[in-house]
Amino acid sequence: MITAQDIREKGFEKVRLNGYDMAAVDDFLEELADDVAASQKENAVLKSKMKVLVDKIEEYRANEEALNLAVLSAQKLAVQIEAEARQKAAAIIADAEKQAHDTIGSISDRADAEEKRLADGKEACAKFFEAASALCNTQLKKLEKIATDMGVAPVVETAVETVEAVAEEPADEPVLPDFTAKQRPLDSTQPFSF
Repeated sequence: MITAQDIREKGFEKVRLNGYDMAAVDDFLEELADDVAASQKENAVLKSKMKVLVDKIEEYRANEEALNLAVLSAQKLAVQIEAEARQKAAAIIADAEKQAHDTIGSISDRADAEEKRLADGKEACAKFFEAASALCNTQLKKLEKIATDMGVAPVVETAVETVEAVAEEPADEPVLPDFTAKQRPLDSTQPFSF
């Protein structure tokens, strides 16, 4: 490549006939050397700017790769976090459903147990009333026998009628049967049994 210095140092032989004017050639060469020097300076400046731009582009490419890696990593992390959150939510829901099922089962078991207790209580109450009724009937028969043996009017019918009347009447004041028996002297030879 020809430089401005080459053009300035270029020499020509002097020719006398049909040659060029040396001053005009020197002026032209000087002008050409100035233009080449300016072009070379501009070229050097442009090359240095281009080098800076190339460095910036390489830096941007490196940054772009780093950003792409960061975005990819963030996407993977987001997918992982979402999967873990879904897994935790499913576990929490399953645990809550199990607790609800256990609680409902426990309540149902307790309700069944209480219903059984109620049925047992009703049955025991019915047996008690049956036994009490049988005991009362036995006692009334014994009283009737005692009254008959003593020659007293039967009190049992009056007592049964009184109990039925009391059951039908509102319970303002208790109505007691009249148990006044005929007064007669007892002797020690009369039989007495239960």
